[in-house]
Amino acid sequence: MDFAASAEGGHVTSWLVIPVKSLRDGKTRLEPALGPVQRRALMDQLLVHMLGQAAEYPGLNRTLVVSGCSETRARAIELGVHALEETGCGLNAAVRQAQLNVRQRGASQMLVVPCDLPLLDVEDLRQLSRIGGPGVAVIAPDRRGRGTNGLCFDPAIEFTFEFGEDSYRRHVAGAQRLGLEPATAEPPGLAFDVDTPADLAEWVRFDEDRLHRESLSAT
Repeated sequence: MDFAASAEGGHVTSWLVIPVKSLRDGKTRLEPALGPVQRRALMDQLLVHMLGQAAEYPGLNRTLVVSGCSETRARAIELGVHALEETGCGLNAAVRQAQLNVRQRGASQMLVVPCDLPLLDVEDLRQLSRIGGPGVAVIAPDRRGRGTNGLCFDPAIEFTFEFGEDSYRRHVAGAQRLGLEPATAEPPGLAFDVDTPADLAEWVRFDEDRLHRESLSAT
């Protein structure tokens, strides 16, 4: 079943949850490469990019940013999405809190995607949604096959979030314990995240190559 198409037709109500630690204090692992002002600008750039894709699917009115940072929540609202104040401790508790929130809003499908995916486009979100369905938990691994950069499932299910080291394997095992079929989504835009200075340098090289190709095609 094409859940992305169905959602647009009104049969499935898909919500996108984006957990954000903080615009100002996030991405501390990039400290060797970027100062505080630069990291703040990068986080804002990544959030704006993510919400630009969310505007196309599932829509800004069905996108929720969860954060314990008031500045981040204010920025999310300014950009046209819902914001939820994180009241628990850590990423897994924040996503669980968001799950309960979108469930109350009538969601029948929940996508969880971080905001640090500079190559993500709307088709990656649609693919994550499309693979989902009754009895299925979709898990998108990072490019190393260890972390989790995307989830999609019915928010009525009491899914256990286990973001952190080796989370992809743990999310697959958690889905199986619930009797769900774990399905893997591997669109390239969901695989590449920016966590380390090496990731940042690779993204910069990719962007430079893209701009070079575009300049050649324009001549």
